[in-house]
Amino acid sequence: MKWYIIFSLTQKSEKLVGQLNRKKNICAFIPQLEYYRRDISGYALKPLFPGYVFVKSELDQEDFDLLLMNMSEGKDGFIKQLKYENVSALREEEIVLLDRLLDDQYILRMSQAYLDVDKRAVVYHGPLKHFEQNIIKIDKHNQIAYLDIQFLNRYVQSGLIIQAKYEV
Repeated sequence: MKWYIIFSLTQKSEKLVGQLNRKKNICAFIPQLEYYRRDISGYALKPLFPGYVFVKSELDQEDFDLLLMNMSEGKDGFIKQLKYENVSALREEEIVLLDRLLDDQYILRMSQAYLDVDKRAVVYHGPLKHFEQNIIKIDKHNQIAYLDIQFLNRYVQSGLIIQAKYEV
C-alpha cells in the first residue's frame, strides 16, 4: 500500500476527497487533530495539515499520476501532488509515523499525561505514549503538546490533557 499527498485549496479539500473515494482502489482522507476549544469548553476536530489530502492506494506512481491527469471533474481545488524526486509516495518512516499517531478514522486523538518531578510529561494514554521523548513544550492552558517531529515542513502538535496525577 502506497501513500500519496495532494495539495489542494483548503476549502475544496473535502470535495476532492469525495471525488477520489469514488475511484476504485483509492482511500482518500484528511488527517484530523482532536483539540480542546476553550470557547465551548469541549473538544473538536480540525485538519492536522490544512490543504493536504492523503491518499492510500495499491497504484504505483505512474498509474496514480495517470489517474490524477484523467480526473476531469475532480480537479476543482486540486493544486499539485507533493513529490520527492518525481515520487510522491510517502517514505516508509513517514507512513510508520502516521500509523502510530492516527487512529483508524485518521484522527490524532487527545493523549493523557501527568507531570513527573522534573515537570516532564509522562503519557499514560493516547498516541503520544510512543512519542513522550519528542515533547518539547506543553501548553497546559490550551492542552497542546509541541513535538520535535517535522512532517510536511511543520512541527507536529497534538492534544494533551495534563492530569494532576496518574488516574486509571
